[in-house]
Amino acid sequence: MEIKEPVHLKIKRGDLAEGIIAVGDPNRAKVFSSSILEEPRLINENRGLYAYTGKFRGKEISIVAHGMGMPSAMIVFEELHMLGAKRIIRVGTTGSLRRDVGIGDAVVATSAGHFNSSSLRQYSGGEIILPNSFTHTLTEPLSRSLGSRGLRVHVGPVISSDAFYAEDESLAEKLSNLGFYSIEMECAGLAAIGWMRGIETACVLYVTDSLVDGAKGLLGAERVNTDMVKIGEAVAEVLASL
Repeated sequence: MEIKEPVHLKIKRGDLAEGIIAVGDPNRAKVFSSSILEEPRLINENRGLYAYTGKFRGKEISIVAHGMGMPSAMIVFEELHMLGAKRIIRVGTTGSLRRDVGIGDAVVATSAGHFNSSSLRQYSGGEIILPNSFTHTLTEPLSRSLGSRGLRVHVGPVISSDAFYAEDESLAEKLSNLGFYSIEMECAGLAAIGWMRGIETACVLYVTDSLVDGAKGLLGAERVNTDMVKIGEAVAEVLASL
């Protein structure tokens, strides 16, 4: 059955901008809209997937919550495509897998591996590994924009996990040895949808904890919120330039 109209995002056609900042946390969508956008207006609250459209430096941008995990997020990415999205940049938090990727740093993902996620297997039939890289014309300017705001930026591959509480130090060591910079839950799904649907995509992640140095603990909410707004502004700057 082919579905051409969104089921979960109750957004009127024309209300969504072509450039999207996608976030997992619905509250972060609210914070970003009020901190980054001029004249933001709420365009969706169905299913708690808050979405806002406003302007940044004269360019319309939408901020949309996608929830936790690839199955939820991929539904939102598909429906954003149905509504006319051309570029989607995910902004989220991540756990470091390398000692040189510190808490408070930013990671611009070049690609996103995954643990043979069932949501991705349903698209490929399980025999083909879907494309999992991001759009270079977005990742390169994102790195510059983040660096100009005083953030320490790393550029490299990340991995998307379906099971937050299944992660431990032995897994972190293995993933680090395989070359992954950090771990999160949705980027691989965005990359795959991007290539299948012809959407430019990128993922910008803020390191809030380390899986290879648990003694450092989890970064405090106040610092996270302050730096995440900086990251949101850097992403909006890139979208507004295109």
